[in-house]
Amino acid sequence: MCLYSQAEYEQLYHINTRVHNSDNNGCVSFLLTSQGDKTQTENQAGFELISFLTSCAESISSGDHASINYFMARLGESASPSGQTPTHRLAAYFTEALSLRAASQWPLTFSLNLPRDLADPVEQEEDAVAFRLLDQATPIPKFIHFTLNQRMMRAFEGMDRVHIIDLDIRFGLQWPSLFQSLASRQHPPSHVRITGVGGSKLELQRTGARLSAIADSLNLPFQFHAVVDQLEDVRLWMLHVKEGECVAVNAAFQLHRTLYDEAGGALKDLLGVIHSANPKIFLLAEEEGENNQFRWEKRFAESLKYYSAIFDALDSSLPENGSERMKIEKTFGRKIRNIIAAEGAERFERHESFGKWRRMMEDGGFRIVGIGEEEVIQGEVILRMYSDYASYSLEKKGEDGGGLCLKWREQELYTVSAWAPNPVEAAGLRSAESQRV
Repeated sequence: MCLYSQAEYEQLYHINTRVHNSDNNGCVSFLLTSQGDKTQTENQAGFELISFLTSCAESISSGDHASINYFMARLGESASPSGQTPTHRLAAYFTEALSLRAASQWPLTFSLNLPRDLADPVEQEEDAVAFRLLDQATPIPKFIHFTLNQRMMRAFEGMDRVHIIDLDIRFGLQWPSLFQSLASRQHPPSHVRITGVGGSKLELQRTGARLSAIADSLNLPFQFHAVVDQLEDVRLWMLHVKEGECVAVNAAFQLHRTLYDEAGGALKDLLGVIHSANPKIFLLAEEEGENNQFRWEKRFAESLKYYSAIFDALDSSLPENGSERMKIEKTFGRKIRNIIAAEGAERFERHESFGKWRRMMEDGGFRIVGIGEEEVIQGEVILRMYSDYASYSLEKKGEDGGGLCLKWREQELYTVSAWAPNPVEAAGLRSAESQRV
């Protein structure tokens, strides 16, 4: 089985290639030519690493233990999280994921020390630090936060009492800029409330105190309501939606975590709760990926393309041996590990394309309300704030431009979209939710 076509290999490397020869399986070898500051040797080494990774994945798929050992040994010789090229570093995280996969399938043959669980509080803290560093180095977080906030501000026009429900608030990094925008309105709102959902009571308390201090400095009337629970256990009564409030729901990188329930019940229940809150707008941001495949080999192939682009973007923004880059890449490495090595409910990094999300959202009773030109213009301004902005681009998704996608070269990375409840179904869904309380 050959996991990649010629076009897909070209996309992985972002370099000019030409066919050198082809084997009986239809897989092609390429004579790599250099681009930018990459040397011919670096390109050839990168090609070899990707070849070893795909061959190792094929060996795991076929159960060829001898070949697994061989390719793992070859990868161990070159792949490193501190390697000189993004391909060397990316290969290290995929090698770890493949090792975990092999060890879980044949524990008597392959063994290794398992990393900490992905829900470990230490790793969650590391992820928060990495996100701040990512915000400094790339336009990714700013594009997502500012696009969501700009669309939310348009929904709040003329509204005096606003209520934001953040389905995973963590440190609340998205909201200071929105507070500034609300405070600068000709007639600022008389009531601003954020309901923040999270698993840590202490973290939510700290976030609430931090946001309250920022709101006070802007003379913005503010209340913070914490919901300490798992996302799938949230119910309407927990959100404290009050009469006369203009409600906005914010879901940045959260809905894909409900897809562990392959029957669709977890997502359906959550969308029912959100629908029952009757938000004026429901904002969604997700990785533009297709790695929620039943066959792990497909997940491997899709993820290798996606994270090759991510690591390439980081390499263009950060010093080769910088600790900041390593912290960010380690966070993405944990995602890779979960996508490749985990199964069932333990696999929660389940990313889908905008088209698939659109079908799921519409099935859940929502209609798309779109991203406007204001958000596009703002996004382009954000991209130009970074030295490598020419490699980033924005693209409308869907025939009606319902989503806005951030791309690195030709690879789609993240899509933001805006939704509202279908009014025809609202009464029935609110009644069903009230019966579950």
